[in-house]
Amino acid sequence: MLKEHALLPLFQKFIASCHNGKRLNKNGNRIKLQSIVNYEYCYKLLESFSSDKKTYLILYEISGNNKREHNRLKRYWKDFYKTFTKYLYQERGCYDNYVGQTIKLIRTFFNWCNMDAGIFIGLYYKQFYVQKEEIDIITLSTHQLRFLLFDRNFEDMLSIPLQRSKDIFVIGCLVGLRYSDLSRIKSENIEQREGNCYLKMRSKKTNTDTIVKLPVPVLKILAKYTQSKKVLLPTVSLFRFNTNIKKIAEMAGWTHLIPSYRSKKGMQNYKNGKNVVEKRFCDSLSSHTMRRTSITTMLTSGMPEYIVRKISGHTSDSKAFYRYVHLAQSLMDKEIDKMHQIFQQETYENNINK
Repeated sequence: MLKEHALLPLFQKFIASCHNGKRLNKNGNRIKLQSIVNYEYCYKLLESFSSDKKTYLILYEISGNNKREHNRLKRYWKDFYKTFTKYLYQERGCYDNYVGQTIKLIRTFFNWCNMDAGIFIGLYYKQFYVQKEEIDIITLSTHQLRFLLFDRNFEDMLSIPLQRSKDIFVIGCLVGLRYSDLSRIKSENIEQREGNCYLKMRSKKTNTDTIVKLPVPVLKILAKYTQSKKVLLPTVSLFRFNTNIKKIAEMAGWTHLIPSYRSKKGMQNYKNGKNVVEKRFCDSLSSHTMRRTSITTMLTSGMPEYIVRKISGHTSDSKAFYRYVHLAQSLMDKEIDKMHQIFQQETYENNINK
């Protein structure tokens, strides 16, 4: 007979083991706080699913090699996966990336049950599909970035909180750091070498070191906030920062519509025969836009890939990085096509006729 264990209390123990350091990463390091936060969100989803569907979530501990029990558990976990993902898609309005990330977290928990908790529940969770979608990379153009940097009339229109968020956003677009790292810049991170200023930071997320030469506009912005003894840039919560940069872009007039392609179960989400929505460009901006803009600008300016990776902290086999390479190449191809147009016969004949 299969031994039953309540899933939710076990998930709480799993989270606690991450908090107290009993569970570690494969390299022996402690689990990062953001990962624990993700586990807590996953727990809340399972709790809501159990409550809304009036389903008591159970883990069955395997004690032997019984074919009948094996088939029963195979069906049980297949039904759980189908019902839970349907709940996320239809009732919670989630898309592939979020559902896939949630399933990965659940698989990690199940693996902990087998390996650390001493509760062997089998490997049925290995059959849980992890869906993934490629979301378009939204970046600022060089013209838009120059506008934020140099248009004083526009800056005067902004409130003090919006000016501060703009300053942080512009620096992020120029140096390519994540928001979590920008918010930690201190005076000791600024290094003088042979008349130049460099920013030296260790990434909070990847624990890798980055050294990047600071351009004059960044130095001018930093000079505005040197009175701070702790961090050089103003302290703004991530939520408020994302809200502010959307407002700034809206005030700049960047409200043109861009297609928003999202997928569920690998299929693009359609409604009445059309894509669900077209989002305004300003509403698509977030803290991630800074890093994406910086990397894309570096690549399109002709900077070698290995140098960009060195600055951005991407590894040589990073799939995420090559999405930027592909985007940068498509932008360069578009500009080259304009040049090629000059040498087409039709263009030549049209100019003669004029």
